[in-house]
Amino acid sequence: ELLSFEAFWKGSIMGLVPCVATKVICAPFMGKARWVIGWAMVGRAEFAYLIAQMAVAANMIDEITFSITIWALLYATVLAPFVFRTVL
Repeated sequence: ELLSFEAFWKGSIMGLVPCVATKVICAPFMGKARWVIGWAMVGRAEFAYLIAQMAVAANMIDEITFSITIWALLYATVLAPFVFRTVL
């Protein structure tokens, strides 16, 4: 399921809008270090991998939902360090 097109496109939307955009959009209202704060909040996905794994192991979510979640978290995990380095 992880490599299916459905998981990829839904995970991309979830990753770019709720996981990244919402945190960066609030940045202009944060003061002097606005972009640093916004992008620092994006890279907080490590614990979410554990929660997603525990949810699928406990049959709380199905495999497709787990796959979408992993794709969404990958965007936050991969993008954040590169952009954060440029805004520092």
